[in-house]
Amino acid sequence: MGIPACFEAIYGTHIPILAPTENHADYVNCKGYHSVVVQAVVDCKYLFRDIVIGWSGSVHDARVLSNSELFKIREQNKLLPEDYHVNVSGKLIGPVILGDPAYPLLPWFLKPYPENPNTIRQHRRFNYRLSRARVTVENAFGRWKGRFHRFLKRVDMDISNLIIVIAASCILHNICGMNNEEILLHWLEESSQATATFPQPDPLDNTHAQDDSVSIRDHFANYFKSAVGDDIGQGD
Repeated sequence: MGIPACFEAIYGTHIPILAPTENHADYVNCKGYHSVVVQAVVDCKYLFRDIVIGWSGSVHDARVLSNSELFKIREQNKLLPEDYHVNVSGKLIGPVILGDPAYPLLPWFLKPYPENPNTIRQHRRFNYRLSRARVTVENAFGRWKGRFHRFLKRVDMDISNLIIVIAASCILHNICGMNNEEILLHWLEESSQATATFPQPDPLDNTHAQDDSVSIRDHFANYFKSAVGDDIGQGD
């Protein structure tokens, strides 16, 4: 993905649904329509490596993550061998996942620096590199919805059944990807155009950060400032 120690990125999308008969208000997201959340970790080959399905549309992305099995495993350092580390600007750092501003900053989770007129050049460069790397996970969802058009429209299905259908489609998406099945351009265009009818909620900035996570992000920013990491001009 172009970032040291990074193999995966995370993203959440909202699938529009018919208002449930119970607790229907909980499913209204900030864009005003009823939805369920699909959150996935994706690798550089557009494959889903971890999925969480079924949280109501009003739930924040950070809460979905913090209640996932992935979060519990990563917090306990059980996902990969403990001796796996990469030297990033003089600091040994374990595997990291990339995410958007909606998520907390953690030792194993990188997110952008806050963007404002006072954001320094080095932080803007890091944000650019992070954004470029995260395109993979956004494209993976575009491919998934392109293959399974039903999720581009409101799904009138019992939520318990919908969760099963979504999980099955994610597995089929991976099978298609591993077998190099063709992706047609118009599928991706239709997936992109569907956001006009059901726009995705904008990520709300999460300011939570664990102690060592700020230092870890700064080391990545220093890496991209150096001759080793700064191989582009657009991030300046």
